[in-house]
Amino acid sequence: MRPEDLRKIKKRIDGTLSNFRSIYGCYVNAAGEVVAKMEIPVLDMETEEREMYATLLKKVLSGTQDRNQITVEFPADKVESSDEHRLLMALKSTQLRDESMRDLLYSRIIENLDMSGESFVIFLAADTYDLRTKDVKDEEWSEESNEQFEYFLCSICPVKNSKAALQYLPGQQEFRGISTGTLLAAPVLGFMFPALDEGSADIYEAQYYTKSTAENHGELISALFAVENPPMAAEVQKETFNFTLAESLGGECSLDVVTSLQAKLSAKAEAVKEESPSAIAEVYIEDIEDMLAGKGVSDSKIKDFSESVGKRFDGASSFNIGNLIQKRSFEVKTPETKIVTDPENALRIKTRKIDGVTYILVPAGESVTVNGVEISTKTEE
Repeated sequence: MRPEDLRKIKKRIDGTLSNFRSIYGCYVNAAGEVVAKMEIPVLDMETEEREMYATLLKKVLSGTQDRNQITVEFPADKVESSDEHRLLMALKSTQLRDESMRDLLYSRIIENLDMSGESFVIFLAADTYDLRTKDVKDEEWSEESNEQFEYFLCSICPVKNSKAALQYLPGQQEFRGISTGTLLAAPVLGFMFPALDEGSADIYEAQYYTKSTAENHGELISALFAVENPPMAAEVQKETFNFTLAESLGGECSLDVVTSLQAKLSAKAEAVKEESPSAIAEVYIEDIEDMLAGKGVSDSKIKDFSESVGKRFDGASSFNIGNLIQKRSFEVKTPETKIVTDPENALRIKTRKIDGVTYILVPAGESVTVNGVEISTKTEE
């Protein structure tokens, strides 16, 4: 889903929850056993409760595309012919009112989600959205809707036991120990079905949310959306790419090659962002090959790299640059030390061999401090 489509749905989830009839839930303990099922009519909620539930639902529509927000596409042969797709369509068409369908979804999630011994709650909420269309002649938005977009949201939230604390009791004028009991944490996973694509429903796609960019629970993606090869988590993509680069290039994977590649990928991402802030900056494998060739990497090593990338990334030909580079910092690490700098300074870091020993050289600016003490960097010529 495009960021603008996500924003449309998020705007519907205000603190009143006026677009929703009920919140459905299933509380699961650490052993994977159902503790309770619930149906909470929005009209029965206090104002503060509505705002809290709205926050939980909106969270699964937040985050960065391709990192926290993952568009999952159903395999063509699974649409309308698989149990997974039929279940989601039934939940959508009944606006979650069918208890047996909700129970099937709960069971599928519980059986295929490893929460590492944590209790959690599955929340569901459905909405119907009147889609506006443009008049072909004058390109104006029509006030009359001719299509309704039915969708539902799923939010999976860990349950935490709060720690004891000291609270001030005015009546006693003392701080006394209390425990607030079991608390609900922010969602770690969730999804929306179907996706909204340029203002129209897309039953071939779902929008999946993961709080962690290191673990997206691919086993759950497979179970819910009939996907044999779920997308890698963003951090796993980066680790896999880096490992493949180092393994394939071997002795030709020098500091100069890596810093140059990172700098060019960063520049490409910035150029895309300037042109279209909401667009995803992508790079094709052919572009990476050209970048490596430009730094003198041999053809045989580049071929090894491309073949390895194809195997490890299931034949992918393009990549989200944000999932390949470390955007906020550039890090050089040895067993003895670590150098962290801004990415734009990466090309200034060099390697030199002095008296038979290889050194990593970092330019010293006008102001250098050591443990907070400003030092002089004057040296003899």
